[in-house]
Amino acid sequence: MTEPPDDSRPRIAVAIPCFNEAAAIAAVIAEWRAALPEAEVVAFDNNSTDGTGAIARGLGVRVVEVPERGKGHAVRASFAALADRDAVILVDGDGTYPASQARALLAPILDGSADMAIGARRPVSEAGAMTPVRGLGNLLIHAAFFLLIGRGPGDLLSGYRAFNRRFREAVVPRSRGFEIESELASEAVAHRLRTVEVPVPYRPRIAGSSSKLQAFGDGLRIVAMILQQSLRLRPWRPVALLSGAAGALALAIGPLTPLCAMLLGLAALVVIRATGGR
Repeated sequence: MTEPPDDSRPRIAVAIPCFNEAAAIAAVIAEWRAALPEAEVVAFDNNSTDGTGAIARGLGVRVVEVPERGKGHAVRASFAALADRDAVILVDGDGTYPASQARALLAPILDGSADMAIGARRPVSEAGAMTPVRGLGNLLIHAAFFLLIGRGPGDLLSGYRAFNRRFREAVVPRSRGFEIESELASEAVAHRLRTVEVPVPYRPRIAGSSSKLQAFGDGLRIVAMILQQSLRLRPWRPVALLSGAAGALALAIGPLTPLCAMLLGLAALVVIRATGGR
């Protein structure tokens, strides 16, 4: 006699945002099916032109079409499409994150000790795992986050995360592109959501897959998102930085100069704009 399904088991989904990952998607799907067979693997095809979605469908994977390009759009679609799941793992479709770490990432979500678990990247000793430019960019962005919002995760930009329902119900992302990770981190701070980090190996992308991130342009977008979130969530922080800069200039070059006055005036405008004039 066949036993009825166990409805008490948590419903888990693996969301894979992907844009032109035809070279990697089959291997990524196979790896996740082997490592976490109880989870549904769902590809969020971000308007690929190389047949990524067709490959995933051919392997029996559900594909959600996301016509607006940008990783933020794909992550937003995953939150909406998987709203009924107890836990959702978010992972890139280029093979850089090992599915073997999934249970370690899920553990604090399923035992109720965290609302978001982040796979803190530890680049393996192979060429291409983490370029020096990206490593430096990560440090600078982390410093901006600390100054403008507060203490955040050590690996602010990791694309390997797990979320519970509480996080996905509290946070409504608005990002369009790669600034999505910094938005999720800042919203976790704002909503007092519990975040933990789990060290994970970070591998070179699968051969034939190429990075979609543009270091300078996307870096500026990420910093702009952090500043925008700071003005919304912690308006006194950018004001304090501007005031501090004005004070330092005044000490360095004499009494209140026109430049210092301009900076202090700008700080006042920031406060007025952030608080709606209240």
